[in-house]
Amino acid sequence: MVNNERCKDQIGDMRAAGLPSVIGGKDHRLGVCLNIANPEEKAEYMITAECRRKRAVVTPRSPIMPENSVGNLLAIELSKSRFAAFKEKFSEDMYFKKAKLGHAKPAGAKPEHITNTNTTFGCSSTNSEKVYPIILPQKTAQQINEEYASFHDKYILSHNHYFPAEQVNRKYSKAFNRRDTFGKFYGVDDNGGKVKRCMQQCFDQVIIVSKTQMDYIDRTYGRLGKKYKKYPYVVPPDMTHGIPTSFSECDGKMLIDNISPCVNTTKLIDAFGYLNMWRQNLHKRHDFHMYDLNSMLERHDTDKKGKLPFNRIIEIMHKMHLRIDGPKIRIAMIHFGMLDPKKSSLELVDYKQFCRLLSIHEPLPTTGNISSLPANIYTKDTIYRLFCADLKKKPNEGRTERKPFRTDDQQDDDLVGVKDLVQPQLSTLLGLGHSDYQRHRSKYQLERIFKNVLTSDELNSLWEKLPNEYQNQNDMFSVNQIRSAIDKYQIKKVK
Repeated sequence: MVNNERCKDQIGDMRAAGLPSVIGGKDHRLGVCLNIANPEEKAEYMITAECRRKRAVVTPRSPIMPENSVGNLLAIELSKSRFAAFKEKFSEDMYFKKAKLGHAKPAGAKPEHITNTNTTFGCSSTNSEKVYPIILPQKTAQQINEEYASFHDKYILSHNHYFPAEQVNRKYSKAFNRRDTFGKFYGVDDNGGKVKRCMQQCFDQVIIVSKTQMDYIDRTYGRLGKKYKKYPYVVPPDMTHGIPTSFSECDGKMLIDNISPCVNTTKLIDAFGYLNMWRQNLHKRHDFHMYDLNSMLERHDTDKKGKLPFNRIIEIMHKMHLRIDGPKIRIAMIHFGMLDPKKSSLELVDYKQFCRLLSIHEPLPTTGNISSLPANIYTKDTIYRLFCADLKKKPNEGRTERKPFRTDDQQDDDLVGVKDLVQPQLSTLLGLGHSDYQRHRSKYQLERIFKNVLTSDELNSLWEKLPNEYQNQNDMFSVNQIRSAIDKYQIKKVK
């Protein structure tokens, strides 16, 4: 009633949408009209209420003994019905995307007459290139370095691998500044303020130093503002204080080899070392590329001849904040033949070759031997040459050559075979060698050896037949020759 005058019904003469409800009927009660619950939810509520009503009273927990045996638990598949087993198998085949063990993966969209054995899938290659260049194409060193540098940030994410001495990117927020001072800030500036406070030892607290520590400090450190006395008591008279200065260019090698000192060699070695250092430093700088230097030199080359004065090149490099030492680089370029001061006073230099000289991707020219060899390097009598001096001597022409003497042990080593090592004879085990059976002996010695085997008459008969078979032996025969003669003439069987 309060808002009767303020709010007016603009559509009072329009009827409401829908069918009118008949009040009083059995199926059109107010409770039935307001009931919009789902029959499934109503059934679930009834089942839940019945379960709550029949819920047992909570009792103290007691051990539950299993009713099934171990065999029934392990044989779960046997307890399932055929329909349940078929349903599980059908569900696995439907949602399992991989092929079965030992079978190819079936393709539903492929016709049955097309198989992996009679059909080649994909497009055939029209070119006749080899497989190796396609998989690993040939690339230059510059392309490999550029691809490796461009993919380095991805390689850090995948392998967490950084270059040697590379700073780790922690990916802090923008509020963090890595150039700020870490730790406690003491308020010391560059103008020398508060230096007096830092030098006062007992400014904040008293420091107690024992006499033993004070004696050690007096022996090893000097007082502030006083000269340090390393030898407080007696100074040796032959002691030299400071670094000795060499007034002569000679050293031990020059005195031994009798050569003159070469100052140019030392300067050239220093120039090579300085050039290598600059090649390494230019490669490590992230804000520099050799293409920038080459473009700057081409811009100053107005004649388009490809050459600039050497001093002009050094000035351009200084403007690019490359503080290179011109005299040392000049010595190296003169040695490599890139600069000839005798031809022109301007000392024109091919700046493209100069850029290649400073690039670490280009090899340095061959230097050769930069030290001067002494004239008497091959005339000095060293210990090795004195030992080998007898090789230059010629042998006496009248001297006869003697054959090397061979002992019985050496002959035995030559005659020993594999059979003698596997199945050695009894005589060999008792100390006899193969040379003992082949040595020529006299008749008296052979009689003593074969006294238990042959009689004197049998030995005499053999002695008359042996010279016909073995000639030029001066009536001396070996044990093996006697044994072979015994077997040949069948006199007796030697055991």
